[in-house]
Amino acid sequence: QKLFPWLSLSPRICTMAPRSAHRVRTSGLAVLAGCGVALVHWGSRGLTYAVKGSWQGEASTLTSAVKGDLSTLGAGLEPHVNFPAVRYNREGLSLSVEDGRLNADYSTALDKDTQLNFRMNEEQAWKASLLGHDASLRVHGQGRDLGSVSWEASQKSSVENVGDVKVEFNSDKEYNFTVARRLLAQLAGADIDGEARATNGGVTSRLGLRRQLPGGAEVSYSVENPVGIYQLGRSMHRGRLSVPVGGGEAALEAQGDDSAQAYGASYKRAALGGKADLSVSQKDGALGYNVSFARNLDDVMHVNAGVHIGVDEDGVYSRLTAQRDLGRGIGADYEASARVVLDENRSMNLRHALKLSNKLGYAQLLHGRGEAPRLRVGYEFDA
Repeated sequence: QKLFPWLSLSPRICTMAPRSAHRVRTSGLAVLAGCGVALVHWGSRGLTYAVKGSWQGEASTLTSAVKGDLSTLGAGLEPHVNFPAVRYNREGLSLSVEDGRLNADYSTALDKDTQLNFRMNEEQAWKASLLGHDASLRVHGQGRDLGSVSWEASQKSSVENVGDVKVEFNSDKEYNFTVARRLLAQLAGADIDGEARATNGGVTSRLGLRRQLPGGAEVSYSVENPVGIYQLGRSMHRGRLSVPVGGGEAALEAQGDDSAQAYGASYKRAALGGKADLSVSQKDGALGYNVSFARNLDDVMHVNAGVHIGVDEDGVYSRLTAQRDLGRGIGADYEASARVVLDENRSMNLRHALKLSNKLGYAQLLHGRGEAPRLRVGYEFDA
């Protein structure tokens, strides 16, 4: 068998990272400013790239802008443009400039199943690969320094009466040898599957079974030992039973080893035009629960809106979202969330945000209980 793939050198035009946000402290105010070129691509109009920037701060900061001091706002919104990518391709050879660096790529088919790829940049870092139908070889290095060379190889195949076999190894003498079989046997109507993996640290194996029961119910169980540990008590056991009930699905789950166990029960069904979800869990001696209901409100509010309400072990929570087209290319987005902690203090956390946007930019007002209102503005357009 041949040992051959690696990466497919798709014509990735550019990866542009936004400029990391920086903080400006003025009278105790933290201002975040970030701007960068996010995307470069080849289109019908030629080379284009998206320019964007943003500023965030307390709304009170705008008083200085009204008085003529635009330094804080202007510094946050000034654009930072990275070099766009330029690429030339011809007959398998490619020259490109990405993020200000020159790269040379070469790709060719050695036969109908084998592809050779090679890349080197201006710093003489190189990588090569051979890609085949069921095998791969990747090699990395720096210039002519043979001591810098490293490699990884893999090969996979399907062996009759054994299963899917995959072997992976590298220049650090690390290896993985995996054998998996989706159907080992059928026992009492249950399908049994298995997988074993050998590594430098030892062997791990998993055995699982799944069976369909009358009435649409299903039961599953699996056991898996940690790598290099062969005591049954240290193995992870997982079991699940699901049953259709009242138009929904009820499920019981359990997992653990001899040192720790976790249990859970859940029920989900459609109700009142939405989805109801109930779950109870027990882990490390702690009881958890969550009862929630989520529904789209398009038919009630005549806008794109939704609501999610629930109660869990920490308290009561809710979330409301709504979007609407205001015309002339302007859209409005609103989001509100609240949580009441069911303790002796009955603390409440309330947040809401309103955002107006068009194809050139946006302005967003954010406010939370106990916080000063914050304003976020930004722009984004193709150049």
